Amino acid sequence: MPIPVTGLAAAISGLLLLLLALRVSQLRLRHKVSLGDKGIPELLRAIRVHGNTVEHVAVFLIQSACYELSSGSSPLLIGCVALFLGARLIFAWGLSRSSLSLARRAGAGFTYLAELVLSVALLVQAVNTLL
Repeated sequence: MPIPVTGLAAAISGLLLLLLALRVSQLRLRHKVSLGDKGIPELLRAIRVHGNTVEHVAVFLIQSACYELSSGSSPLLIGCVALFLGARLIFAWGLSRSSLSLARRAGAGFTYLAELVLSVALLVQAVNTLL
C-alpha cells in the first residue's frame, strides 16, 4: 500500500538532514576538527541541530507511516506532517543562528505539537481497533 504523505515527509526530512550534515562537515573542515566540537560554539550548534533533527524525524516518520497505513492520507496526517516539517525548518534555522532564539523555541514547540497530535491520534486509533 503506498504511503505518499509519509514518503514525502521522508524525502523532505532526508534533504534537510543532508543539508544539516553538510553544514557540520563544512564547519569541521573550516575549523580543522575531526571529532567533537573543540569548544567552537558554531560547530556545537550545527552538531546539535543535526542530532536533534535525527532524533525527532526518526520517531515521527514511524508514527506517520503507522497512521497512514491504517487510515490513509487523512487531513489530520497531512496537517501534522506539514506542521512537523515546517517546525523542523524553523528550529534548524533558529538554533543555527542563536542558542536561545525565538525561532528555536517556536520550532521546538510546533514540533512537540505535531508529535502530540499524531501520538494521540495513533493512541485513539489503537484503542478503537482493540475494542
